Amino acid sequence: MLNRNRNGNKQNGQAKQKLDLRGKNAPAYLEPDTLLGRNALFQVEKMIAGGGFGQIYKAINLETDEEVAVKVERASTNDSQRMILESKVLDEMLGTKHFPNVYYIGPHKNCNFIVMQMLGRNLGDIRKVLPHKKMSISSSVRIGIQIVEALSLLHTKGWLHRDLKPTNCCLGLDEKRRQVYLVDFGMSRRFRNDDGSNREVRHYCGFRGTTRYCSYRMHDRREQGPVDDLWCLYYTLAELVEGYLPWRDMESVDEMAQAKKIIKHDMIFPSMPSKFASFDRNLRRLRQHSTPDYVKFQNILASCVKYVDDNAEFEWDILGV
Repeated sequence: MLNRNRNGNKQNGQAKQKLDLRGKNAPAYLEPDTLLGRNALFQVEKMIAGGGFGQIYKAINLETDEEVAVKVERASTNDSQRMILESKVLDEMLGTKHFPNVYYIGPHKNCNFIVMQMLGRNLGDIRKVLPHKKMSISSSVRIGIQIVEALSLLHTKGWLHRDLKPTNCCLGLDEKRRQVYLVDFGMSRRFRNDDGSNREVRHYCGFRGTTRYCSYRMHDRREQGPVDDLWCLYYTLAELVEGYLPWRDMESVDEMAQAKKIIKHDMIFPSMPSKFASFDRNLRRLRQHSTPDYVKFQNILASCVKYVDDNAEFEWDILGV
């Protein structure tokens, strides 16, 4: 009996290991020097990042010598749908500020890939290397204003992000190093029909997003709208400014949901000027189908600093971290 339990545990462990073998936990999907795209235009150099679903590679455009990023996911049923959805969103946002340019989309063996503009670090990684693991209020305000603009552009096209968080916001490179880009649209959803009308609201929705940053409405499995992306931004800014969220150590999702409903603004943002409290108040007035006043939210952010200088260097560039 004891041996059977041991074997069962071993088999369960092996099964779990197999289930985990995707994204950053999986062997490399692409080998160095792999050629991708029409006329073998893009040459893979190395893997530079991995997430829960896919892997990111650095590659070179052999015609222009430009560095590009290649996002790769297995062509399994669920993962392939994420990639198809992401490519559709990026195609619609092509050439739009705050969204990476896409150069090629296609299959390779048992994977699907997107070749896109190479970006810099994400906000989550940047925060972790800063002193005290938090950003200055001035930098967070500038970033927040840009993300509000990005969400406005995305929502105008009828799309929701549904997984906005620090690691899904990247900065550009070189002359674009102060510009924020939204990434990872594998959980996006259309909330508006082609004729401009709103899609019918579902009575119950499967969870989409990340529990730490999602709105309290999503915990209740309610249909998301533009307001929910703004709630994700609100919690993202809290983590950037304060270095943590009050529920970061809560293991229970239900406990986390309750905390979001009862914890007051000044406990989430103890360091922010009192003027920022109106961001919370205005969010709470919005309903699922409400069209947010994006300029108002930008103005609330701007009111928290004396002057918004978009050309100033961020502190991490000055510190060289």
